[in-house]
Amino acid sequence: MKQYFFVFCASLFLLLFVIGCEKSSNMATQPGNSMPVSQQNQAAMASLIAQDQLFTTDQTALSDAVPALAKTDTAILPRGWGRKIENATRSVTYNQLNDTTVIATVTNTLTGQVWIRIKRSPKDTIIYKPLSETIIHRVEFSQVPVSGFDSLRNWKMVAISGVQGGTNNSGLIIQNVTFYMNTDTISVTDPLDSLFQVAHMTHSRRWGIRELQPSSAASFEVQVTVKSTGPDSDIVVNHRPFWFSSGCMYRRASMALVSSVSNGDGTFTRVYQSDRWVWPSAFAGRYLVYVGAITRQSIYDDQAPFSSNIWAIPYVVE
Repeated sequence: MKQYFFVFCASLFLLLFVIGCEKSSNMATQPGNSMPVSQQNQAAMASLIAQDQLFTTDQTALSDAVPALAKTDTAILPRGWGRKIENATRSVTYNQLNDTTVIATVTNTLTGQVWIRIKRSPKDTIIYKPLSETIIHRVEFSQVPVSGFDSLRNWKMVAISGVQGGTNNSGLIIQNVTFYMNTDTISVTDPLDSLFQVAHMTHSRRWGIRELQPSSAASFEVQVTVKSTGPDSDIVVNHRPFWFSSGCMYRRASMALVSSVSNGDGTFTRVYQSDRWVWPSAFAGRYLVYVGAITRQSIYDDQAPFSSNIWAIPYVVE
């Protein structure tokens, strides 16, 4: 009898030990108050992301016309440069905050080459640098009741963040971007923490996505502050939609240096300003306007790696 009792106790102890280990393991994989998101709900949200142009335009917006490269602002060599994005991959991670709210982080990885045209006799030469940039978006989903169970209709986007990205070896840092939309001003210091409400504002910490109507009076300007280690001014551009009768394309435009101040520690803080643009023939839709800062050595030194920092915010044309 004692032998059976000993075996029973040992078995019970082992069972409780295994259950305790499983609970500890599950707790370790769920940081904070987050909860696991089911595969079915992940698939539904991934489908909504894949169908939304705010998450699918990075490759189009940042890829330049090659080999017809955009001109630089100076007559000295090199004469032009552009990205040629050859591959784009998307990954999504999910953080469920409560029963009805999920924050998804969308990471688009762009790879390809940077083409730099150099004037040489008897004809120009193009050199190539490897390109790898990571562009990050965040989107907040809310679960809504529907008749029956349809996982795709059961979720909706309620807020979308700004965009942040660039290369891993960025030699400069964007510190602030200010967008002037008609009489409205948006100043962003942390794009991924800036959530823009898709519909109406419901929380004081968020803005709504700005809405613009096609009009000759609709104007858009951008100002960006960059901290850099380069003694010479860097290259700062904006990528914005440009509409043709056949559809929408993205145009890269240089931004002018407004001021440069030495910080006394080998770094410089510089402010760049875009020109003002309008769009009387804009197509309705949701778009992003990008700001890209690139080290001067990326283009003017054929041995230095390509180094960039990219921010963007969404807006709506109605």
